[in-house]
Amino acid sequence: MAGPVSIPTANQVSSRHVAVSISPTTTAYNPRLHARADSLPQHIRQPKVLHPVDNEDLKLLILENISQDAVRTFKAQGFHVDHYTGAMSEDELVEKIGSYHAIGIRSKTKITRRVIGAASKVRRPSTTI
Repeated sequence: MAGPVSIPTANQVSSRHVAVSISPTTTAYNPRLHARADSLPQHIRQPKVLHPVDNEDLKLLILENISQDAVRTFKAQGFHVDHYTGAMSEDELVEKIGSYHAIGIRSKTKITRRVIGAASKVRRPSTTI
């Protein structure tokens, strides 16, 4: 750790000013963040518990030449990824989408009601907004 930094007083400040920032050396303690979830007041949102997902059986369909870095990242996370450089027509999507859990697209691919209906493995929300 670096030693103390002297801050110039008003008498010592010249035409050149220097700004110094040092990160804290200890973690700040906030009792609101460290309280047990069941003891938090009602106006404070309860924390959500995240569970690990088994990605190995999840298939992603990536279209329209989405970044190879994104494809590599998904694969590194355990997803099975099929990557196509072009867009697909509605008929092509209806034929393929049933075996995928998610799709990544850009602006040329159109996700129609028919495509959504054929996406049998895509998890749909339980309620509508």
